[in-house]
Amino acid sequence: MKMKKLMVITACLFMTACASTGKKHSVIEVERSEGKLKEVAVERVKDEEKAAPKAATHKVSQGESLWKIARERFGSGALWPAIAKANAVTEPYIIRPGQKLVIPDEVEAVLAVRKREAVKPFEYRSLENRAYAPGEKLKFAVRYFGVTAGFGILEVKDMVTYRGRMAYHLEATARTAPFFERFYRVKDVITSYMDAEGLFAWKYSKNLEEGSYRHKSHMEFFHKEGYALKSDNTRCVIPPFVQDILSEFYYFRSVYKGEDEIFIDVASDECKTYRIVVKKTGYEKVRVDAGEFDCVIIQPFLQYEGIFKQAGDVLIWVTNDERMMPVLVKSKIAIGTIDAVLVEARVVK
Repeated sequence: MKMKKLMVITACLFMTACASTGKKHSVIEVERSEGKLKEVAVERVKDEEKAAPKAATHKVSQGESLWKIARERFGSGALWPAIAKANAVTEPYIIRPGQKLVIPDEVEAVLAVRKREAVKPFEYRSLENRAYAPGEKLKFAVRYFGVTAGFGILEVKDMVTYRGRMAYHLEATARTAPFFERFYRVKDVITSYMDAEGLFAWKYSKNLEEGSYRHKSHMEFFHKEGYALKSDNTRCVIPPFVQDILSEFYYFRSVYKGEDEIFIDVASDECKTYRIVVKKTGYEKVRVDAGEFDCVIIQPFLQYEGIFKQAGDVLIWVTNDERMMPVLVKSKIAIGTIDAVLVEARVVK
C-alpha cells in the first residue's frame, strides 16, 4: 500500500509539471498548487483504499486441513501450498482449529503453486524412527466382558524395496477365537508399505472377511504427483506424505515426543483425507498379560474403519518410552467396552 501511495502522488506531480510547462508562477502560487495537489493525492489514496477488496480469510474448523480448504476455496486441493505460503505455514504443515488463515485469490494461488513447482523440485522428507524395527510382533487378545472373543496381531514383517526406496512391510490381522468362529467368523488382514526414511504410506491393501461379508481393495500413493490410485483406477487427490489406516499408528509411534496433541493426515477409501487428532489424556502404570508397563494414555479421534472397529471413544495405553508400544486398547460400544490386551510381544532393537 505504501508503494501505491507513492505511485499516486508521483503521477499527480508529473501531470502537474507537464501541464505547467512554459508558464511562470510566483512562489506563493506554486506553494498553493502543491498544497492542493497533496490534498487531491491524499483523497485519491483514501478512495482507492476504500475501493480495494479486503483479503479473504478463513477460520479453521475441527478436522480441516490445508488441502481440504484449498479444495473448497479453489476447487482443487493441490493448490494448498499457496495457502501455506500466504500464512508462513511450514512443515509439517499443521493448522489448528480457530486459526485464521489469509486466502489468496485463485489466480495468485495457481501462479504460486506453478512457481513453487518450477523453482523447487519435490523433495522427500527424512524423519527418525527409534520405536520399532523389522521383526516386531505384538499379539492382542480382544475381550468382551472378560471373555476372549478374538485376537489381533500388529507386525513389522520385514524391509522391502518399493519404487527404489526402502519401506517397512507392515501387517495387521484380526480374527475370532476358535470357539466363536462357528457363530461369526472374522478374518481381516490389512497390509501397508511405509517409507522407511520419510515415514509415509506407499501402498496399502485390505482383505476383509466378516461373516458373509467379503471385501478386497488396495490403494497406491503418488506423493510427488499429488494423488492416490485405488484398485478400481479411481484417482484421489492427496496432500504429500499422507498416511493410510495402518501406517498412521506407526508414524505416530515414531514422531510422538510427549505433546498434548498431534495431528495426522490419513487417506481413506472414500477419496477423502481425514485429519486425525491424537490427544494425551494422562499417565498410568498398567498390568496386562504381557507384563507391567508405565504408560501414556492417548485418545485418537477416528472416523473410519480399521482393524479394531469401534462405535465410540477409544483410549490407548502406550509405553512411556521411545518404543511407544501399545499394551492396552479400550473401545466403548453401545453396551460395555471391548478391550484389546497385549498378551505377547516380540520387540527388536
